[in-house]
Amino acid sequence: MKIYLMTFLLGLCGCSTLITSHESPEVPRLKRESEEAELINAEKFIALARFEEARVLFRDFQWRHPQSVFLQSARMGEAQALEGMGRFQEAARLDRDIYLKTLKDQPAIAAQSLYHMSFVYEALGDDMKTVAALLDAKKLAEHLPVETALAEIPARLAAVYARQGRESEAISYLNEADKGIAKVVAAKGPPLQKEWLAKTYFQMGSVSTNQLSVDTFEEFVRGQKWVQVYLIKSLRQEDPAWSLRAQDKLQEIYRDLYLQFESTRDQRELQIRLGGDLIDLIDQAELYRPFADQVPNVYEQSFFQYLSEVRKKTEKVLYGSGETMSLTEESQKLNSLKRSGRVKADSLLPEEQKSSIPLPPKVVPKEDPNL
Repeated sequence: MKIYLMTFLLGLCGCSTLITSHESPEVPRLKRESEEAELINAEKFIALARFEEARVLFRDFQWRHPQSVFLQSARMGEAQALEGMGRFQEAARLDRDIYLKTLKDQPAIAAQSLYHMSFVYEALGDDMKTVAALLDAKKLAEHLPVETALAEIPARLAAVYARQGRESEAISYLNEADKGIAKVVAAKGPPLQKEWLAKTYFQMGSVSTNQLSVDTFEEFVRGQKWVQVYLIKSLRQEDPAWSLRAQDKLQEIYRDLYLQFESTRDQRELQIRLGGDLIDLIDQAELYRPFADQVPNVYEQSFFQYLSEVRKKTEKVLYGSGETMSLTEESQKLNSLKRSGRVKADSLLPEEQKSSIPLPPKVVPKEDPNL
């Protein structure tokens, strides 16, 4: 899902650790190419969200090639498969171990594992660790794909700060993300592959609903307003893997939001407030619906049709009783519910042990909260 095998696998191909004094260079070269092909094939299952199958392939690779230069790459693929399967604690432990074992000799993998950790920490509800992982990955930007360093990381930081009501930081990182993606697209030129752009936009806008509840509804919507546009842009690329993933993610988000809203039927005032937030989010998404003279692709058509259904169901619940909504900004602030939470980690990285900053840390874009 968030793995860039081609970037660091190709970089590792120049490594000579597999060449021994009694082997000809041709033997290890062919072996590396074969192993690389195996991992690229396994990554395809990640892109297709077939996580259980991907995990089997990555684990099988580790069993058959325990001395491979690509061993940690395979372990990182397994961590991403575990995340996709919802096994977040296992994924976090594996990512942390990969980071510690690769930071010195394979910094490209260490940087990727940190970036992937941010998704796992978000799913576990730990915004402080999410930000720390993203900023640590940002420090290793030279070892990351340019789109990750310049666009994806800033976009994800913007989402976290927006969720926490830190608007100035959110705006700063969102501007950085928009400038970053524009710079990368300009550098790659017209032949830019839709698959690449769809994947990049997907990762810029991908958020987890794992911690979504009635109590966190308002802050989740606040963050989503800033980044859902990237998922919609991913739809536009019409890529069979990543545009479909973006469609599924958007529908998952709105489905989960509606279910939380619907669960408050016995708390009418709360339901009205949450319904107002949901309708506002839908209104914003509708701004990116293709114009009447444009033909939407299949992913756009499916998502916006689903969005219309969510709106109808939400409005039916809201207006069915004949009550009116009090949705002023002041009333929403006065009546908002917030619940902070912590996730107990098995162990901390050395950088994390230094942190005593309250959640979320106040950060300047190039400043590491772990220092």
